[in-house]
Order: sequence, then structure tokens, then C-alpha cells
Amino acid sequence: MSRAVVLMTPAKVNLTLEVLGPRGDGYHELASVFATVDLRDRVRVAPSRVLDVRIAPAVGAAPGDDLASRAVRALAEASGRPALAYVRVRKRIPVASGLGGGSSDAGAVLRGLARAWRLDGVDLTPVAAQIGSDVPFFVSGAAYAFVRGRGELVEPLPMAEPFWIALVHLPRGLPTAEVFAAHRATPSKGERSTSLAKALRDRKVTISLVRECLQNDLLAAAERVAPEIADARKTASALGIDLALSGSGPSLFALGEDRADAIRIARRLRRAGLHVRVLAAGVTP
Repeated sequence: MSRAVVLMTPAKVNLTLEVLGPRGDGYHELASVFATVDLRDRVRVAPSRVLDVRIAPAVGAAPGDDLASRAVRALAEASGRPALAYVRVRKRIPVASGLGGGSSDAGAVLRGLARAWRLDGVDLTPVAAQIGSDVPFFVSGAAYAFVRGRGELVEPLPMAEPFWIALVHLPRGLPTAEVFAAHRATPSKGERSTSLAKALRDRKVTISLVRECLQNDLLAAAERVAPEIADARKTASALGIDLALSGSGPSLFALGEDRADAIRIARRLRRAGLHVRVLAAGVTP
């Protein structure tokens, strides 16, 4: 197989996610600060004589409707070539978890195929925006970014030191559309996202500042759709641990002062019956 490209593509957490209001196109205007997380899928792409996309474990999408397949077709259309590619995705990022796994895979397919097809100079961002709202972030290659619009406006932010999180996984998928349909909160002004983005831009971010800025406007809606989110947060709160929601959920996370502190937090949460792993965030894709 010629020109095969292999990428280990990361998950993400939303340090902020503020919903500014509905848009005329059926989406919502957002302001969010994204950070990559060192939990990665393996994506292998190469030119092929057929379109051959396989994902393991399966993600539950209809044949050809998974984001990886849609990424191949979108890039083929944008570059004026047939949608023929070999794609293999080995998943470790949980599906429909609020961690952006499918979008990360699609971003990796775009970046990998651009290399394998030798599409020098092609702007992948508008192609990514056609596939899904989180895909432009992943195609940017940024560790941190200020994301606006419905997700298509991505400002990569300077690399800060990676920080450590205790990531709580709940054993269910949560479709993003269901959570947005349940969202009833007053529109946000995006002030926390703007503040955190500025601190990262100015290289003045600290863990305490990140904690102050943590906000997810979808939390109440996600808890209505999936009450186990509220249960997990109550369990953690009884231990003095604040859990933030990533994306539309159900994944939750707590910030550690450092790796050792994140490990201590994870141990306490595990003893309370939660499934937790300790991961670095803000890592190079």
C-alpha cells in the first residue's frame, strides 16, 4: 500500500462552552475554549482503488454515514477527485461521550488524505466545517483553541504547559442533538471563554484561572437528558470534588493541580464507584 499515513488523533475537553443563542441555520452560536486530551484513536489512511472504511469497535452509524467516510467524500469533492481511499480507525475514545472522537477521526482522515493524495496548499477548514462542528478544531492541529460560530471559527492559542485531569466516563452515549433540544438557558455573553482565551493568548494561564473560567451552558440540559450526570456530580461534590462537563456530555472531568493531585482525585472517585482515568490535557495532536 503506497503513501499510507498513520495518525494518533486525540480527544478533547471543553474548558468553556457558552451558548450565545440560536442561529438562522438551525445551529447555535457558541464560544468555547477547547483543549486536546491524551486519549487517542489510531487512524490509518492511504490511496485506494475503492472506498474502504472500517472502524473498530463499530460506532453505530449507518454504512457510509460515519464521520470518517463523510470526510473522504468531502475532501474528494473539494479536490475534484474520486472518493477512493483506504481508512482504518481503531477507537479508544468513547462514542457520543462529549470528547469529540468521531470529529477527531474525521479531522485525521482529512489531514492524512491531504498528505497521501498530495493536496499541497488545500485549505481543510471549510471542508471540515461541512462534516461537523468540532471537526475544524481537530483539523487545525492546535492543542488549545478559541472556537466560535457553530465551531467553524477556530483560533489556535499558544501552547501552555499541559495540565492533568481526572476524566470520568459514564457508561452511555449521549447524542448532541438531544442535549441541544433540551437546552433552555438564557443566552450567554461568552465572557468566560473570552477571558480564558486571552489568558492563554497572553501566556498567563494558571490552573486556578482555568477553574474560575470553567463553564458549560449545556450542563442543565445534559442532566435532564441523562440524570446519571447529576448523580455523578453529586457523588463527587460530597467528596469536595467539582466535576465539569465536556461538550454535550456525558463525560465529566476534574482539574488537578498536577499529575499527582489528579491521581489522588481519581482514586477518591474510583472508591466512590466511578470509572476514572488520569490524562494530560493540552497535548500536541
